[in-house]
Amino acid sequence: MLEVGKNNDNVAIINLMHKKIRVGLLFGGRSVEHEVSVVSALQAYEKIDKDKYDVLPIYIDKTGHFFTGHKFLNIKNYKDVQSLLFSSTQVIPANKITGGFLRQGFFNKFEPIDVAFPLFHGAFGEDGCIQGVFEMYGIPYVGLDVTGSAVAMDKIMSKALFKELGFNVGKYSWFTRRDWIADSQKILKQIQDEIEFPMFVKPASGGSSIGAGKAVDLDSLQFAIEVASAFSEKIIVEEAFGEGIIEVNCSALGYRDIKASVCEQPVKSEELLSFSDKYMKGGKSKSGQSAGGMETLSRIIPAPISKKLTAKIQDATVKIFKALDGCGVARTDFFVDTKTEKFWVNEINSPPGSLAFYLWEKSGVTYRELLDKLIEMALERNEEKKKTTYVFESGLLAMMASGKVAGRKNS
Repeated sequence: MLEVGKNNDNVAIINLMHKKIRVGLLFGGRSVEHEVSVVSALQAYEKIDKDKYDVLPIYIDKTGHFFTGHKFLNIKNYKDVQSLLFSSTQVIPANKITGGFLRQGFFNKFEPIDVAFPLFHGAFGEDGCIQGVFEMYGIPYVGLDVTGSAVAMDKIMSKALFKELGFNVGKYSWFTRRDWIADSQKILKQIQDEIEFPMFVKPASGGSSIGAGKAVDLDSLQFAIEVASAFSEKIIVEEAFGEGIIEVNCSALGYRDIKASVCEQPVKSEELLSFSDKYMKGGKSKSGQSAGGMETLSRIIPAPISKKLTAKIQDATVKIFKALDGCGVARTDFFVDTKTEKFWVNEINSPPGSLAFYLWEKSGVTYRELLDKLIEMALERNEEKKKTTYVFESGLLAMMASGKVAGRKNS
């Protein structure tokens, strides 16, 4: 575990009770992006400095149960997940002075960790849920906090933030699944009053393009809504930008000092960046692990835009990250008119929806160095959190129990 102490010069130092920093690598989860999360975690494990970190893999199955075992770090073992789970140990989050995980079984061994590195995609991992667990158990963790994660994951809430910050956003309409079931014709009219065909329909809090589709007429719009509503309670419909509009992405990295990466233009095989574009085009890495994922997506780096527009997009990326109380890394996606150089903010992707390591490699930061920085920032933020008072002893309950509070009666 990590302890922060003082040396003779009264300078804060970090003392390690063991040689390496112990990182809890969490992945899987109750999400339609479960498999993508596993790929992201294995990619990160391949790159992390094994001389500096002791990695404890924590796999969450599709029912929400936590397991540990180093077999989870080999992609070949996922051919039979049930056998993999049977040969692994179930754990639960716990806190014994320091945070960690308690093995379930005869001995109930406690596995302490110094920092959690969540590499989930989608529900219960990217959306603030697991971050809330870390907060409850006092576990330092990589990435945005509870609020930042929740806002970044919700396309409707994030667009409201973009507008509040003064940035342009494309035309959009949103509604709930309950609204659609109650009066689909009203919703269809609402959409058509606000947006022209073609348009994109997406789950409001989904990722990896799962459940997303393009609508070119009324029939395809209804079909796309039915699909999207199966994956999210809230649905968002966005305008499809026409000719001359390209997508440009940029990443922010930092905690106190936040910097922006180079910009990229992702190259799509279709008008909507598909799951196949993102994850199904990879081969194998040097170690034999899957190399699928965003690193294999075709892209132009740096993006073919002017230096002036690049600077504006980088500035917007940093401002949005700061507004989310940013810590770690996140990628923001934009639409750009190449003729007028006007831009619109589309969405923000928090870890691991995007570690954006391919952007930072082009910015002079290797994947291994990026992982180091993310862990360092997580520990730094945790020290800052320790300065906040969370418990207040008022004696109110004892006074009420003894009947000493005026105007109160014991029940």
